Amino acid sequence: MARLLVLQDPQWGGVQTVVGHLTQGLTDAGWVVTALPWAQTPWRELTQAAQGHDVLLASHNYGATYNGVALQALSGKPLVSWVHGPVLDVLRQSGSGWLKRAWLRGVYRQVRRFVCVSRTTADSLTQFMGWARQDPRVRVIPNALAPLPEGQPLHVHVAGAQAETLRLGWVGRFAPEKRPLFALEVLREMPVPAQLGLVGEGPMHREISRHGLDLLQRGELHFLGKHPHGRSLYTPWQATLLTSAYEGCPMSALESLACGVPCVGLPIPALRELYERDVPYMLARGESPIALVEAVLATLSLPDEQRQADIARLLNRHGLGDFVFRWQEALQP
Repeated sequence: MARLLVLQDPQWGGVQTVVGHLTQGLTDAGWVVTALPWAQTPWRELTQAAQGHDVLLASHNYGATYNGVALQALSGKPLVSWVHGPVLDVLRQSGSGWLKRAWLRGVYRQVRRFVCVSRTTADSLTQFMGWARQDPRVRVIPNALAPLPEGQPLHVHVAGAQAETLRLGWVGRFAPEKRPLFALEVLREMPVPAQLGLVGEGPMHREISRHGLDLLQRGELHFLGKHPHGRSLYTPWQATLLTSAYEGCPMSALESLACGVPCVGLPIPALRELYERDVPYMLARGESPIALVEAVLATLSLPDEQRQADIARLLNRHGLGDFVFRWQEALQP
């Protein structure tokens, strides 16, 4: 019976969701799984836990991995690091200099194995490390979906809205890399009556309010706050928008699709990888707000039966069974 210690970070929304899918799936498969919040657990307790397990899993490739490398050295147990996004883009966004990058490469060289959520993410990691594209230390296992709970109902404002008003949603953290301001420009460019609901919170809240004051005053933009994970984040909308500068394998897109709601996004590499085979029309043909508007309208103009059949094919490749099986292989000591 394999024993796994997961170094988790409960604050990492979508990451924590898929970590939960994995830990539950492994438990159902007979693994003994212990999940500890690495930042809140005393070091002595972490060290003892590492010694009592067969393999360590860092739930993301930053603080959890830094601590995991130290635990690996002390316990002799192999460390697997889960990479959820393109390292080069993250470092560029944060303005990391050569010293931080050199230190990070030194840390990553000590990791036994990396599991990346997409080929886009793996390519960024191997490029950063100077490794071959098919380096055996790096595996790709896309995120999987579990049945979503209903969640807490959203109080969507519809006062004054016309019957034909297009209802758009945006789900995520109000942070620069998620580009919520771009969604406001999409709303402004819509040639039909539309409303946009922002579900989430984050450091850009005031900036969004300032830039969207006219939209707020006209009742076209609504802040809906942070809500528990569930179907209710997506079902009020006719489409959701993904405006991120970069992603790994976006859970918000997968979850929106699983609720039957198309998620239309900018053509960033991770979304092209996810969409091009089955739902290419959900990708904007450019990086402008107008391009995203056109993709939304084109997507919604298709027969619902076609959209749902295309979505079903895509989701079929993100089932829990194959996900857990591949992870069991990746976690073998």
